[in-house]
This record gives sequence, structure tokens and C-alpha cells, in this order.
Amino acid sequence: MPTLVCVNLERPAVLPEIAERAAALVADYGASDAALLDVAFGRARAEGRLPFELPRSMAAVEASRPDVPNDTQDPLFSYGHGIGLP
Repeated sequence: MPTLVCVNLERPAVLPEIAERAAALVADYGASDAALLDVAFGRARAEGRLPFELPRSMAAVEASRPDVPNDTQDPLFSYGHGIGLP
């Protein structure tokens, strides 16, 4: 059964297992349940870009420099990844 997964991303997360099994992955930054359901059922269009990269593993996080943004090796989703906006 196709699964849509919504992840609250108040901070970056390590999601490779979830992303590979989900039919769709939605990043939520505080949207209401009604807004998320509107997107899920096609009543509204999803759009947005990641304000940070999502690392592929905790090892990549540990190997990155903490004072440099978007510094993980081979991120799962890069800074700016998303849909609907130029």
C-alpha cells in the first residue's frame, strides 16, 4: 500500500529508511492537520524548499563540521530540494 509520510522538520533529521519506503515524503514546519490533508488529497498544491540539507546517516552528521552549514557528505536531500517554487 502506498504510504505518504509527513515529518515535522523543526530541525534536520536522518530519514533514509523512511524516504526509501514511502511513496511520498512531506516536510512539515508547523502546518495544520487540515492543510496537510488538503495536500494529501489533492485539494491544495504542495510547494516549498528545504532550508537545510537532510543527511544520509548519523555517521555523515558526526563527520561533518558543526560550524559549517550543509556540510554532510552525500546528503539524502540537499539544501533547497523541494517542489513548486523556482
